[in-house]
Amino acid sequence: MESKRVLTFDVGYRFIRHTIVTDGVQDVPSAFATPTEDSEALLDSVANVVRQQREPISGIALSLPGFVDVEKQRTITGGAINALYKQNVGDELRRRLGGRLPIWMENDANCAAIAEKYAGNARKLDDFVVFTVTDDGVGGAMFLDGHIRRGRDWRAGELGMMITNYRAEGARSLHEYSSTSTLSKQYAEKYGGPAEIVVPSSLMRRMNEPDVRELIESWVQYIAVGIYNIVVSLDPECVLLGGSICQETAFLPLVQQSLEAIPSWKDFNTPVKRCRNVGSAGLLGAYYAFVSEVR
Repeated sequence: MESKRVLTFDVGYRFIRHTIVTDGVQDVPSAFATPTEDSEALLDSVANVVRQQREPISGIALSLPGFVDVEKQRTITGGAINALYKQNVGDELRRRLGGRLPIWMENDANCAAIAEKYAGNARKLDDFVVFTVTDDGVGGAMFLDGHIRRGRDWRAGELGMMITNYRAEGARSLHEYSSTSTLSKQYAEKYGGPAEIVVPSSLMRRMNEPDVRELIESWVQYIAVGIYNIVVSLDPECVLLGGSICQETAFLPLVQQSLEAIPSWKDFNTPVKRCRNVGSAGLLGAYYAFVSEVR
């Protein structure tokens, strides 16, 4: 793979992080607050970072939330960032920058999978699923037959939209059961106090408390059901768990315990591991998407 010096952006709800990645090695990232409601301000901010580069770059790569049409370089939706809804991001950046630099953009969950494929725990795999657990819910990406599966309308991998408890709860999605925010709310409802001050990762370190363990085990069961459903649908070589909560020592054993409690799991018994790239997944994934897709 040809060495390139790429300016990468990871656009999140609170901050937009950016860094230079050269030959797969990233510099120390910088960040600025995300203009979540103002499309012009968001695109201007990205363009300003590009203009401030003192050394030549090979191009720009962006990791973006929502449905991303990589062919037309536009966003269809923007997740929680309203400023990204139906934006011709590629054209707008070229208009601001003069159209000289190659640009690539990709969905953020897909970037996580691409980072694992090229610089993580899936380097030897052609078929795997990334299953992320965040404050907002469950994200996902599918790397099948050696390629990211984006889907007809760029919506593949929306694992959090699975319905897992229809008879009891109607059409509530896996997002509503499995987000770390849900765990915080359940703890607050049981013990009182505002959910905003409950830190899910701290709860994972209190597994020796029976009431806390029961709460977490119940929450993890829905995550295991989501993993089971995607495994029986795609038969991947591996499932990689992403999101900061998945890096907690207790998390993976709890998921494996819940999977083993599903009678049919023994017939599939697919390896479930952690992602290697967590904090840098968007930045690295955008880089590898750029160098593998831009010609």
